[in-house]
Amino acid sequence: MFGLTIEDFLNNAKQSVLFTAPSLEKDLSAFLEEHTERIKNLAKTALDKGYKQIYWVGSGNSWCNLYSGDYILKKMTDLPSDYYKSYDFIWTSPSRLDKDALVILASFSGNTEDTAAALRFANEKGATTISFTSKPDSILAREADESIVYDSNGLFILPLAGAFIFSLEIARLKGRDVSKLYEQIEIMPELLGRIYREEESRAYRLARKYQESDLFYVLASGAAYAIGYKFGLTVFMENMRVNASFIETSEFRHGPAEMLDGHKPLMVFLVGSDESRDMSERVIKIAESNGAEIIRFDVKDYGDFDPLFAPFLLMIPLQWFAVYSAYYRGIFDLDERVLMGRGKMSTGNQITWP
Repeated sequence: MFGLTIEDFLNNAKQSVLFTAPSLEKDLSAFLEEHTERIKNLAKTALDKGYKQIYWVGSGNSWCNLYSGDYILKKMTDLPSDYYKSYDFIWTSPSRLDKDALVILASFSGNTEDTAAALRFANEKGATTISFTSKPDSILAREADESIVYDSNGLFILPLAGAFIFSLEIARLKGRDVSKLYEQIEIMPELLGRIYREEESRAYRLARKYQESDLFYVLASGAAYAIGYKFGLTVFMENMRVNASFIETSEFRHGPAEMLDGHKPLMVFLVGSDESRDMSERVIKIAESNGAEIIRFDVKDYGDFDPLFAPFLLMIPLQWFAVYSAYYRGIFDLDERVLMGRGKMSTGNQITWP
């Protein structure tokens, strides 16, 4: 039935850019050791220089991995922060984008058309720019005022950790006690290694069970909002080649729920441990009582961590599911693309994505 045995597929998959889970324990540990103090110093410098506005800017996965930085600043500090997709940032042209603004951008390749354009736009406006990228010779590495080059395929977790630390340090310097959060960051590499080893069998069972499904609704809220967007759109559609939609959990009640009258969809819920948890439970109950199929990924399954860590805890279980699901849809090369990265959807000198 398939062109590759599952054992050979998994051996190849572990070298893939998509499947970062096998190396995250090592790569996150190295990232924290190499970059934590510098990121903390950048946060201190941001306060010392008196920036009046922080902007977080990216596209696709690299928009999602900056979400926690904005979320933490808004939740724990009074420093104004806003979160933009790259072209929306340019088209909006925020009135506070000037010499008193700090713009933090991310792009795995460092040559994403949208984000390279946003970086140059911010530089033209006189803002200070910081970039997260894996490539030292990229546009983002060369043209940002400060660049954090992580030299790893951990394109979601590593910039996420960087954004997390930056905003936590701002909060600490503004008087918040974040010592327990820093303690939890320190044990995150080992925890991700354990989750990687323990979650494979469940993902395999789910992928087999739903291998004929061609539509996934992914619902998430609160601290898990952006990782829901990431998997609903930039993984399930991109890497599994299925129809998918992302819906903020509470918004499902405002229109989409009526779809249950005529359809019994497959719904993937990312359930956090923050204030959004009760709403997730309510919507799951509504969906189940109307015949929907439910896949539940719950942060409480992975230990007693601060709710802010939802994207760290959920990424590997979701990634395992996507990897096995790709195999059972006949997708054997996880890095192969039909449109992306082939110059069909991007323009500009040195631009390589999408």
